[in-house]
Amino acid sequence: MLRNILAAIVGYIAMAAVLFALFSLLWLTVGPSRAFEPGSWEVPGSWVLVQLVLGLVGAYIGGQVCARVAHDAGGATFLIGLVIVFGVVDALIPPEMVAEPRPDDVSMMEATAGARQPAWFNWLNPLVGVVGVWFGTRKLRE
Repeated sequence: MLRNILAAIVGYIAMAAVLFALFSLLWLTVGPSRAFEPGSWEVPGSWVLVQLVLGLVGAYIGGQVCARVAHDAGGATFLIGLVIVFGVVDALIPPEMVAEPRPDDVSMMEATAGARQPAWFNWLNPLVGVVGVWFGTRKLRE
């Protein structure tokens, strides 16, 4: 059981690291002009779609890492539990509202803190994570 818990933690850390790398690369590629609506902190639909795809990729890789470390399917269950708990907590925490318009040039950290996603996205995101982990850990269930 301890090995499965460790596998879930390592898988979650791997997922977070992959997502950080992918989103950093995406941010460097598109910049604030294409990541936000003009003069606003609202993200366009294309950015939301890319976030969902990258989230699925990150969760899949996190699931793969978990599957390599885990003793049995319990590791997948623990990782899915982490994704659900952290995702629901994130969805329940209201974002800080930035009153002023978005400047033309913002750093990635400012963008992360100020971005306004559609309300449904915060609830869909953990489900996408669960699907990615599920497919990433399928070898544990075979």
